[in-house]
Amino acid sequence: MSNSTSEDILKHIISDIVTRASHALKRRKLSNAKVNNDDNVKDSQKNENKNQLKKCMSSLISYSGIFETLSNGSNSTNVSETLAAFIVRSVVLNPDNHFNIEKEFNKGEVERLIQIAVNDIIKQNSPVIETVKMQVYFDSHFSSQADYLYKEKNTRIHNCSFLLKEIIEFNGKTMTSLESLFRKIVSYLLMKIRLGNISDIKVIREATAALESVFPQIELPSFIGLSRQEKETQLNGLAQLVCGIRLFNKYLGKGGESIEDLSQLCKIEINDLNSLLSNQIKSTEQIIQKYSALIDYAEDKNIEFEDCTLSDIKNALIFRRQYLMYLDALNDQLNKSKKVLGIVDTKFESTLTELKTICKSKTAVPVDQVYPQFMTLSNLWMSWQDELYLLALRRGISETIKSFAEIFSIKVPLNDLENSEHYITEIDPPILDTNVIINNASILMSSISSINKNIQVLHPGNTTYFDKIHSEYSGFCPYIFVKRNELLKSGDRNIGLLQYKDKVYSFSTMEGAIEFAKNPDYYTQSILMDACKNPSLIQLFHLYSYFPTVEALENTKTFSKKRLLGQMPIISEVGVQVDTHIVDTYIDPNYEWNEWELRRKALMLTNLRNKRTHSVQTNLSHFLRESETQHYEPRTKATQTMRESSTKVPKITTYMANLRNDRNPKNKFKIVDLTLDL
Repeated sequence: MSNSTSEDILKHIISDIVTRASHALKRRKLSNAKVNNDDNVKDSQKNENKNQLKKCMSSLISYSGIFETLSNGSNSTNVSETLAAFIVRSVVLNPDNHFNIEKEFNKGEVERLIQIAVNDIIKQNSPVIETVKMQVYFDSHFSSQADYLYKEKNTRIHNCSFLLKEIIEFNGKTMTSLESLFRKIVSYLLMKIRLGNISDIKVIREATAALESVFPQIELPSFIGLSRQEKETQLNGLAQLVCGIRLFNKYLGKGGESIEDLSQLCKIEINDLNSLLSNQIKSTEQIIQKYSALIDYAEDKNIEFEDCTLSDIKNALIFRRQYLMYLDALNDQLNKSKKVLGIVDTKFESTLTELKTICKSKTAVPVDQVYPQFMTLSNLWMSWQDELYLLALRRGISETIKSFAEIFSIKVPLNDLENSEHYITEIDPPILDTNVIINNASILMSSISSINKNIQVLHPGNTTYFDKIHSEYSGFCPYIFVKRNELLKSGDRNIGLLQYKDKVYSFSTMEGAIEFAKNPDYYTQSILMDACKNPSLIQLFHLYSYFPTVEALENTKTFSKKRLLGQMPIISEVGVQVDTHIVDTYIDPNYEWNEWELRRKALMLTNLRNKRTHSVQTNLSHFLRESETQHYEPRTKATQTMRESSTKVPKITTYMANLRNDRNPKNKFKIVDLTLDL
């Protein structure tokens, strides 16, 4: 297998695994259907309930096939490429399978890899595989809720795009064609806002009346003259206004035909989902308590079970812990939706009250006061639609992961379970007490400072937001996990947190923290080795920096070996091919290669410096065109002689006498020359 074809072969491996596993699951499902008809009845009831849910909300949400992808649960026969890639990674990294990743796989090793991966996918009642399947499903759908909402909105826009195109490209001028255009605009607004049954004649009449109140038909010619973007912008604004007017009419009791009460639908959906999650969280916590007590009892009494091994119970505990985390994540989103819907409800009621006050006190209502309120009502209505869609999406996710928990079963020894009841403890984390944490952290710090100086003890006294600090391994104790062979036990923050190499760890006991401080690298490496053998730990402990995530596997276009193992290549061999002539041919007419010719041109340009630039201007050309001259400034010159001398010339001075003319003939007016020789 050469390096140039390794990616193609790995893609073929994943495709082959998907095909084989899907066929095997289909054959198993058909055989189970023949043996047990009750399962088919249950499945049909589930499908019927889902169809009823879709039918109730089809007038509000265009599903566009999105919810079909949510039903890909543990009992589905469809195997995703992401799951196949995840299993391939776990098979290759598992040292028990003896795959040498440093060497290229031959044909026999590839076939063995495919066979092991297919057997793992179709394996029944395997806690590890069921956990991996649930992790891949949840991480692929839970983080993509915004993408699903975006696709749903695009689907709604696409459904009415043909009408939008006809309206924008319309150029008729007759009365009949303008009336047809107005009807198309009404249909477009009804399809865009999805407010009530768009085929009901009462809804159409009410929407037409609402549109005429803000956009009479006499404005259609000016609408036709707008640009494409201006038309689309005006149509969106009209859709919001019509939606707000109809909602206000429903509030006044004067219209609002077949408009659903989205606020009430959201409350019903939240209550149902809250009840579902609460019951699942409560039952899962009880199962976790029983499994933990059973493990403590078996290790304390040093006994072995006949029906199942202690390792199976620990893996089942991992499954339940992961399931509980997903339920908590869904519950947190549900609580956020409650707050958002509470704000929307309050804003909606206040806007309606304000609109009623404005319209009641005035005969002619100014549009600058009511139009913004109508648009606010429309935006709040769309917020209800989005939240209702997300609630339905989360319900689908919660029911699917619930199916993983229902189909997965492990034979727990009931007698031993009754004997282990006194080992049951609360799984909820204890309430944090600042004084207790600081006292315990001081004791722990005094013990660890002499063992390992690279470890720091964190507590509320030296750390802000202590209760919100993320600890490694999802808050589970690494010491207990390693020493008790993959047993999950939550850490206790009341004894403080240990910080080592910029990572924070929590421990269930102070003794465990001290033992971890003696050799922390041993425990971290041991957990990584356990994760290679047990792939369900990768997602549970958030070991993303050591292994590729599910999202990374989904986004990669090719599943190369190094990507699959989480090792990105530092260098790679690539080839680049470019065109022979990227730029078109260009000929410079002034190009000259002969250096003597270049010298001649240079001399000619030099001689131009001694030339004068003349311009001629006539009466006809004066002030008709611009002209400019270019000249060189004369150089400043000076001469120097051996002697310096100067000459003086007489200064001519004249004096006018007898200007008064005093009647004496001797004193007549005359000019006296007073020039003196110098």
